[in-house]
Amino acid sequence: MNNHTDALTKQVFTFVSELYAYGVREVVISPGSRSTPLAIAIEAHPKLKSWIHPDERSAAFFAMGLMKGSEKPVAILGTSGSAAANYTPAITESNLSHLPLVVLTSDRPHELRGIGAPQAINQTNMFANYVQYQFDFPIAEKDDTADLMENTIKFQLQKASQFLYGPHRGPIHLNLPFREPLTPNIEKVEWLTSDTKLLPHYQKTTSLNEISRLMKKRKGLIIVGDMQHQDVDQILTFSTIHDMPILADPLSQLRREHHPNVITTYDLLLRSGLTLEVDFIIRVGKPVISKKLNQWLKVTEAFQILVQNNDSPDAFPITPNVSYEMSANDFFRQLSELPTIERKQWLEKWQTLEKHAIVEIKDYLRTATDESAYVGNVLDKLTEDDAIFVSNSMPIRDVDNLFIDCEAEVFANRGANGIDGVTSTALGMAVHKKITLLIGDLAFYHDMNGLLMSKLNDIQLNIVLLNNDGGGIFSYLPQKNEAEAYFERLFGTPTGLNFEHTALLYDFTFDRFDTIEAFKYADLSQFGSHIYEIITHREENKQQHLKLYKKLSDIINVTL
Repeated sequence: MNNHTDALTKQVFTFVSELYAYGVREVVISPGSRSTPLAIAIEAHPKLKSWIHPDERSAAFFAMGLMKGSEKPVAILGTSGSAAANYTPAITESNLSHLPLVVLTSDRPHELRGIGAPQAINQTNMFANYVQYQFDFPIAEKDDTADLMENTIKFQLQKASQFLYGPHRGPIHLNLPFREPLTPNIEKVEWLTSDTKLLPHYQKTTSLNEISRLMKKRKGLIIVGDMQHQDVDQILTFSTIHDMPILADPLSQLRREHHPNVITTYDLLLRSGLTLEVDFIIRVGKPVISKKLNQWLKVTEAFQILVQNNDSPDAFPITPNVSYEMSANDFFRQLSELPTIERKQWLEKWQTLEKHAIVEIKDYLRTATDESAYVGNVLDKLTEDDAIFVSNSMPIRDVDNLFIDCEAEVFANRGANGIDGVTSTALGMAVHKKITLLIGDLAFYHDMNGLLMSKLNDIQLNIVLLNNDGGGIFSYLPQKNEAEAYFERLFGTPTGLNFEHTALLYDFTFDRFDTIEAFKYADLSQFGSHIYEIITHREENKQQHLKLYKKLSDIINVTL
């Protein structure tokens, strides 16, 4: 290379070509000066789709939504300095959710590091606790090292690609320092390629002979959490052949199948006093939402088997007796040849409890006026063509309890279980799916900046906003009674915000409801973006939930 610009151009054009080769199709760019070379290379690539988002924190969560919707790795690009640090919340969520977020941070050249230069922080290994792979690239030089730079890019992307697919999947961080001038030569389009490379394929088989003896016991349970887009047909086939009940988390997507062996009301039943005696448990996928079920898993003496398709199993709430790193379909396919034993009575007890509980839940919802009544009605409005993205805290717990007949897909950020970036993640998913966002007022406030992507890119999203003016979930915790004098200020955290102004700011249409009767007759918009604000009251929500638990406890007269 005979000049700096050519060396820089070759570097960034090769880099984005390699990103494409390993399956990246979308990049979310937060504008800045130091990221100029990569931003222009991404824009110039004929097959990469770019999104522009000025808020790095929301941008990274928007990218997470793109990943959940497309099931492909997505890259984010930002400038140097504190901008890069704003990616941290989404990186931690991606790490815990095993999502292949490709974090691209542009940086000052090495001679400007550590001397007080503007927008120069230590970006080397800055996400070390949360990424699967990281590399700090050298500077593009205008001498005979250009070929070495090209080889470095190809080698590092090849190494990093193992974390974009399969059981090792997770975020990676690539730091790229650039020296001025920063503008590449956009005439060199021949250096941009759209080749694809053979993606890594992982397959691990493990002998299942050691658990064959367990299958001779009658009281077995299958508990399925978030499957992260894995096929589930073999779970249902195995359950049918062996008469095994499946306690299915809503994020497993198994409830949509309406299979007779799928149990949906277990959390409410456990809250209402159900006790369990079980011989063995097959846990599949990520940990479930239900706090009560996790508490029981932690203390039961039943033999526990964990099946997860990643190399760092999520042992929570307790380390299993044995763990298998393989897909659920591979696991249950190998078990399918085991002899069957009589479990019909065991299964029928679960099915009977499920039917009675559903009757009580539906009866409750006919007269309830709390948040759960609205959540139940939202689920009734959704079809099999819809997907619902659910915020953490109370919304996801209400969906866990009330997702019975709904056929929509359910998604949530259940890696770190936080309220950060929920709106941005939902908007990213809305690029690929028809999304309704169910969210509380504090989580909505926390990521209002993210709504800009809807306005700038005409991304359609329905938002059902449950506004109880504060943190409703804290009303169920001991702090409500044990620290009552401090509760409202420290935990209730009322904001008194008028979210109609938010709708005006970001070009959403808006409706406010304070009665369930009015909301029942409201249709979710099929076009455009709309906010449905629902006014509820924290103490009323708590008391009506307790009333439901009491109703269910009256039907539990058997120990399973």
